Amino acid sequence: NYEEGYDDGSGMIDPNTGMPIAAGADGNKDYESACAENYITKIHSDNSIIYQCTECPYNSPWGTSAKRHVMAKHVGIQAYLCDLCDNRFSTQNSLNCHRRRHILA
Repeated sequence: NYEEGYDDGSGMIDPNTGMPIAAGADGNKDYESACAENYITKIHSDNSIIYQCTECPYNSPWGTSAKRHVMAKHVGIQAYLCDLCDNRFSTQNSLNCHRRRHILA
């Protein structure tokens, strides 16, 4: 998937090896889904679907919001690396907000 020193620009770093993680066809979504799926229960009720976090009372009608919650609050893997200052973040959204601070500074 990647050679030593290869960076595909995804900003993701394997926390075990410190090496960049190559993004799949769907970018970072495959990696996030794999980490988050063990923390989310899909509940069908009243013609709707609720995504319930198994670690806390959080729930959402949107799977992507539930995944973002799990990555930020429970998984603890800070796989998104800022290429400007080497700070790490648990979600792509957090990294994007952080990068905006560099632009505004």
